[in-house]
Amino acid sequence: MGYNNRNPPFSFRLGEYRTGKLNKLAKIENMTPVDFLRLKIIDKFFDGKLIEKTKDDLTLEMEKWKLEKLKQDTRYVTLKNNFMENFGAPMPERTTRVLKPQIIEQTKPDAATVTFSSLDLEREKTDPVSPYDEKNNRLACLECNQLFCWKNQEEFNDQLKEFQRHMTNKHEREINHFQRAAIIDVKFIGASR
Repeated sequence: MGYNNRNPPFSFRLGEYRTGKLNKLAKIENMTPVDFLRLKIIDKFFDGKLIEKTKDDLTLEMEKWKLEKLKQDTRYVTLKNNFMENFGAPMPERTTRVLKPQIIEQTKPDAATVTFSSLDLEREKTDPVSPYDEKNNRLACLECNQLFCWKNQEEFNDQLKEFQRHMTNKHEREINHFQRAAIIDVKFIGASR
């Protein structure tokens, strides 16, 4: 058994692109292309350190989007359930039409058109409270505890507008979906206490 039988030579040809890439990688490592190919690629493959790609990119991307869709559907159902617990009624259709696209758009990496901030969402997940006090028939700002009371229908309409102005001027943000739903659903049933 001679040297050529114990250590046989292998030869193969590479195209221009692969040769150029191999030369650049070998130059970075300060090695010859043959040594680089043997030590960094072939030896790693036989040692099990060079892992083959098992799935194509499209399959991985599809699985990622399916998981993201499930997360968003879960979040949407959670918001609907929280609304039902807080207000004692199912979420109105108009709120559903506004809310669902906002949830989906917020998770996109380039989504800059979300109407309420993620900070508000985090707070609402833990403490979704309506600004409408049904017992005393009045609105209250949950951030600064300012009350909005009324005596008649005209003052009721003025206080709804004032509440919206208060949120944009004092807290420098638009009203969130819970506050918007409360304002839409509240009806004048008498003076505040």
